[in-house]
Amino acid sequence: MKKITMSIFLLFSLAGFSQQQQYNLGFEPSTPSGTLSNWVSFENPNPAVSIVTNPDPDGVNTSATTNVMKIDFTQNTACYAGVINTQGALGTWRFDTAVPSNITVSMQVNKSIAGKVGIKFVTPTNGTVIEVTTNEGLVNTLNQWVTLSWNISGLNTAEQASPSSTNQFVIFVDFTCGGPDRTAGGTLLVDNVVWNANKITNPATCSDGIQNGTETGIDCGGTCTPCAGQEPLVAAPTPPARNAADVISIYSNAYANVALSELPTTWSQLSTFTPVQIQGNDTWKMTGCEFLGMVTNYGTGVNLSAMEKMHIDYWTPNTNAIGVKIVNTVNGGEATAPLGATVTGSWQSIEVDMTAFAALPNKSAITQLLIDPSAPSTLFIDNFYFYKGTALNNSSFEVSKIKMYPNPTRNSFTIEAKNNIQNVSVLNMLGQQVLSVNPDALTTSIDLASFQNGVYIVRSTVDGIVSSSKIIKE
Repeated sequence: MKKITMSIFLLFSLAGFSQQQQYNLGFEPSTPSGTLSNWVSFENPNPAVSIVTNPDPDGVNTSATTNVMKIDFTQNTACYAGVINTQGALGTWRFDTAVPSNITVSMQVNKSIAGKVGIKFVTPTNGTVIEVTTNEGLVNTLNQWVTLSWNISGLNTAEQASPSSTNQFVIFVDFTCGGPDRTAGGTLLVDNVVWNANKITNPATCSDGIQNGTETGIDCGGTCTPCAGQEPLVAAPTPPARNAADVISIYSNAYANVALSELPTTWSQLSTFTPVQIQGNDTWKMTGCEFLGMVTNYGTGVNLSAMEKMHIDYWTPNTNAIGVKIVNTVNGGEATAPLGATVTGSWQSIEVDMTAFAALPNKSAITQLLIDPSAPSTLFIDNFYFYKGTALNNSSFEVSKIKMYPNPTRNSFTIEAKNNIQNVSVLNMLGQQVLSVNPDALTTSIDLASFQNGVYIVRSTVDGIVSSSKIIKE
């Protein structure tokens, strides 16, 4: 069916004319809802989120060509797990309970297991405007498209009052909190999420992390090519090659990163968090950042006991001091290490001795990490990792070098190395692993024929050394 993603109409009331906007999240290409990077999943383990062509045209959604959101969750996924749009990706809006159309939210869903789908609206300061996890979202008709409808007349008007408004929408994929535990994993398909509200700001249209053209929205606002001093024009420095066993990487294209179950956390305090590319290098961009929180996992966490140093690259136009906090919620305790005097307008590569975290003696189960400026800041972060030992010499690095071709590719690509390739992992741009093979050979062919077109990260392990490259699937 044809999707109308942003239709504007005028409502007449006794108070006069008031502009209202209908929000229809149709997940079509080149729309805010159809941009996968505008969505983040949570929690522990995170559901896998993708945007796909409708795989099951039936019921109330019979189109075989429309795009839908697909969310796969496991039996052990948290009872409140779900997806949330990134700050500002859908713009900001304010509900008006005096307008009847503002108190109803509808959504088409197709669910593989029985259970409740819940919704929530959130302000930029993480205040809850409304959360509905009642039986209005109960799905008993399985593997068929049905329409759900929620009444949101009980919304918290104080939370959405000026200047906060509302800018995030949450879908709880299989809400089991307070009820029986989930007995199996499943899949939720979502389409045509509709609500009406007063539009405050348009969705952000800045997709490259640089203010240019005539973009509007978060960190944009008109012709500027680019805004000098506000954005890095070059990528962060490339880290040295290290043995895989010597590195615990949180975020870097140079190493294999640990899985983060929450990024950013719902309790992070920042205006926007956006993964961007600078000269082809993946980088975190934050605006209005009071602190960015991330979670490894709340089970065993990540063991940093043997690590000797922390490395982080930052770029900022602000002079606010920056710290990094590590937290052990398993055994208790936390510690913060300052990054020294803040330097603006250029990439800074910071090395911190782990003794700076002496306030936390037990580093064997780090469950949370925070990047913590002293005041709201714009930050770009790359190459955030912990390590021990020394970098590899050139001869060791040469052994790990690989050849990868063709790139771009339509179907498959080949990887060659001087020594046996132990593992090849393919990740999407959300950092989710979508393929892993163990060839144990000098040459291997990787088939991407069934993958959606786009950019993927390829991580190849040769003699324990991990190399990261980008591949474009056309």
